[in-house]
Amino acid sequence: MRITIYWVTRDWNLIHRIREKYRLPQYMTLNGLTEAEVDEETLAQLKKGETKFLIIRKIEK
Repeated sequence: MRITIYWVTRDWNLIHRIREKYRLPQYMTLNGLTEAEVDEETLAQLKKGETKFLIIRKIEK
């Protein structure tokens, strides 16, 4: 499924580690958004850290 992530944190090291761990694209728009294709398991893991580091704005199946 395709999701849009808004990065709440500005800790670039943390963002890099999250991208590496979940194999997310290494880009961010000027608005702080990253679009990614993820599976159900990855989405569940991202939702655990959602309140601290990121906001999942849009989920398309």
